[in-house]
Amino acid sequence: MRNPDASTVPLVCSLTGTLLKTDLVSERRIQKLKNTIEGLLSSSLDLKRLQLEQSAKDQAGSALPLNEPLLEFLREEKKSGRKLVLLTAESPECASEMLGNDHQLFDETIDCRSANELVSKFGEKNYDYIGDSSTSSEIWHGANKRFVVAADDTTAKKLSADGMSVSRQFAKGNSLNLKSGTRALRTYQWLKNLLVFVPIITSQQLDDANALRNSIIMFICFSLIASFGYLVNDLLDLASDRAHPKKRHRPLASGNLSIRHGVLIGAALLVITAVLCLMLPGPATIVLIGYLFLTISYSLYLKTKLMIDVVALGILFTLRVIGGAAAIETELSFYLLSFSIFIFSSLGMVKRFAELHNLQSRNQLIARGRSYRVEDMAPVRIIGISLGYMSVFIMGLYINSPVVTQYYDHPKFIWFLFPLLTYWLGRLWILANRGEVNEDPLIFAMKDKTSLLVVGLSAVILLIAN
Repeated sequence: MRNPDASTVPLVCSLTGTLLKTDLVSERRIQKLKNTIEGLLSSSLDLKRLQLEQSAKDQAGSALPLNEPLLEFLREEKKSGRKLVLLTAESPECASEMLGNDHQLFDETIDCRSANELVSKFGEKNYDYIGDSSTSSEIWHGANKRFVVAADDTTAKKLSADGMSVSRQFAKGNSLNLKSGTRALRTYQWLKNLLVFVPIITSQQLDDANALRNSIIMFICFSLIASFGYLVNDLLDLASDRAHPKKRHRPLASGNLSIRHGVLIGAALLVITAVLCLMLPGPATIVLIGYLFLTISYSLYLKTKLMIDVVALGILFTLRVIGGAAAIETELSFYLLSFSIFIFSSLGMVKRFAELHNLQSRNQLIARGRSYRVEDMAPVRIIGISLGYMSVFIMGLYINSPVVTQYYDHPKFIWFLFPLLTYWLGRLWILANRGEVNEDPLIFAMKDKTSLLVVGLSAVILLIAN
């Protein structure tokens, strides 16, 4: 049989796993699991709200990640006069929502489940086909030309071995690699876990090799669990992340990391953490389990609740300090615990305030997946500033307490921390009010020269006091 000219035959392109960089089946399973858990945690009055939110998320299909090189190829074929056919089990309306304006590229949307259906519709060797590794060999065999979307050349080699040539291969775009894996873990966030070293520093046990070893292991465990939490959060928030101007570039939301790989990485993180816990005291392991439970609870439910989310954030940060104390088996003072809760709750309010400020700049009124509105900016600011300066007050009580003389020879020098912290908190909130703080105040502080200078001066003051 003579092969027809390419311009005279339709080009059939599969949607899932080919044009789309994400796995819709896996996404729907995750969303179903999320809805089930939220339904169990929510009151019956909340269920209707959750269903409405999910409906809105499903309609955000225009943000679904597409294989850009393949999309550009389809545009070129369309310009040349080629008939383009979209193959999908989704309804034409649903496919249109998923692809947005790009759905107009296709002249027809069909649902053919087998090679026989394609052949009966177009004729054998009378269609070109674009698919991935999940495409059946019968469909490939019935095609005139074959275009493969795959992470490697395994599919192309298999087709060649069966006597079927491949005209062109497109990269899958979501294969596991160091860059996408590292970005998904958000390793830069591990800097927050340096808080586990606060107890070993304040108790002056840095010269204790065993205490230092346990603190380092605790730091690694907190980092791995935090990364696991980010993966869980990103898997559960795919729809809302894709609607966000910055979060849509995250590996899972953008489709640069497959859901399957995200799940496998998360499982590996938990296994490694479990092994490391065998080297830590029992109380430290209990703190880690509590941190893991609260992290998952936050991702699933707590972050959607007004003020409860900020309290949860404050506790999550404070648990790092508690975990550091448990790792070296030292008692955590009332002052350090109180200080941690107040200052980290204040930073949590900075985070929410910055999010609302960004919403306001985009002329939006409500934070998606949150219980805050732009009109809440004033009370959020007042509460956050109050919490911050409560931590300054706690520091004053600590400096004036008998406890401080146990660790410092010249405790009066610690009073210099008082104006430093007052200045830093005031400056942070003023910058947040101007919209100059991003949505993560700790990451901002770690990149801000003035904040780093304050940290350096604080370290010098503590050394002098000692």
